Amino acid sequence: MADYPAGGYVADLTEHVDQASSLLRELEEHRWVDQYTRAILVEFNLLNPNSKLFNQVILVFEYIADGSTLFTTNINVVQLYRYAGSAGVVALLSEIACGIFVFVITIIELIKIVRLRLRYFREFWNVLQWSALILFYIAVVLYTMRSLWTVWVVEDMMNNPG
Repeated sequence: MADYPAGGYVADLTEHVDQASSLLRELEEHRWVDQYTRAILVEFNLLNPNSKLFNQVILVFEYIADGSTLFTTNINVVQLYRYAGSAGVVALLSEIACGIFVFVITIIELIKIVRLRLRYFREFWNVLQWSALILFYIAVVLYTMRSLWTVWVVEDMMNNPG
């Protein structure tokens, strides 16, 4: 029914069933949910090891003024492992082929620069070619940083399941 800004009260449930049940009982005893509560959001992440897909699940329970409750879900599926499955192999081979192609083009352009010196940069298309090559290498660096960050985050999640 509404958008809820970040904030509010948070209760972190652990992966231990006994501790989570104890926390829920304590919240109920202290009337954590009362007549002023407008919504309860339950958020959790799942990993399907077979497909290597991560699922972010958000369950929303909204309390309406007439006393009824609306229930909505939001499920986002994310593939953090880039090269999983047969499609991943095709993606990896395509990226390797593209990298080899751009590396060869870079060598050819460097040979032209050595041969023509400053005259090389007088042509618009040569400057455009180098702009494209520089942008490609920047994209490779950013992609590599993203991949490393993803590995670190996944390792951190595996080592700290709570």
